[in-house]
Amino acid sequence: MIAKIKTRESFAAIVDYAHDYDNDKKKARLIDFKDVCIISNKSIADSFTIQASMRTKIAKPVKHISLGFSPNDAHIFTDDEKGDELMVRIAKDWMKEMGVTNTQYIIARHLDTEHPHCHLVFNRIDNDGNVISDSRERIRNMAVCKLLNKKYGLYVAPSKSKKIHEDRLRGYEAKKHKLRMDINNILDKSSNWEEFCILLKEAEISIRFFTSSQTNTIRGISFANHQISISGSKLEPKVLTYGQLCLNLGERRIQESPNLYEEKTFSSFVKNEVPVNHSNGHTITTDSNLTESGNSDSTSSSTVGEAMIEFLLQPHQVETGGGGGGSDNRGWRDDDKDKDNNNNRIYKRRR
Repeated sequence: MIAKIKTRESFAAIVDYAHDYDNDKKKARLIDFKDVCIISNKSIADSFTIQASMRTKIAKPVKHISLGFSPNDAHIFTDDEKGDELMVRIAKDWMKEMGVTNTQYIIARHLDTEHPHCHLVFNRIDNDGNVISDSRERIRNMAVCKLLNKKYGLYVAPSKSKKIHEDRLRGYEAKKHKLRMDINNILDKSSNWEEFCILLKEAEISIRFFTSSQTNTIRGISFANHQISISGSKLEPKVLTYGQLCLNLGERRIQESPNLYEEKTFSSFVKNEVPVNHSNGHTITTDSNLTESGNSDSTSSSTVGEAMIEFLLQPHQVETGGGGGGSDNRGWRDDDKDKDNNNNRIYKRRR
């Protein structure tokens, strides 16, 4: 079950939408109400409006909530009195938990979709002229829906089951979706890190690890193909982060088969390659080399001023503190480029 909340100014339009009984497709019917005259939609709206007039300073006294249930629960919300009663009981429980009491409301059920749902309209001005608070309502709504799903044993879809209409994806989202699907397919075929990285290489998908400069442990991961590069946490946070991958593939050691991650294997589509080693003698943990190199002579003689110059001129070579890594001139972590382009777009003023 999910509840979508909207706040409106006029009761008339919302009542006509919720209780659109003349619409053969909706087949809307009033399944419960309180303190309103139900002779017609106009009389219902007038009842709401008269009570709301007690607090004229409240510009938006209308609350419209759409309560939707999964198609998997359609068998318990039957198109009869029993199914209606269950829907009303859940709607009343939702109002009670949200602090919506002592006020006018109507509940109308629609039958135009495969998922059972109803529309709740209530007056924010209660029967005593008090204003029903909507502070933090969206946060409270999430908690209440979770509570009611558990109480009534309602179906809750797993996070990975969200339907994606691939034919509607365009531009960056389409590229991101393809990369995500390709990596997930490879992950399903892999039982350890070695298999995972070999299959990624065959699919021309590169992988890069990021370490903590203090502990020299891997803290993040990024992926790239010919089109985009993106951190695992932004690609699919519950599956493709370094931590989640370790749960599926086992713990990853820094000195593990470095020959599998040679930088040259990705040079065909990574532009403007830069040296892997830092001036402080540590290696950026990438696909090319997961080992820590020793300090060089030049490192021991480097000064603080040189380090600052390198930081200013070559930020792509400075070790990150973990969490997915930063951006560099190879194109890694360019998942925000589209946002930047949109922000720089010039819009014409409408006349």
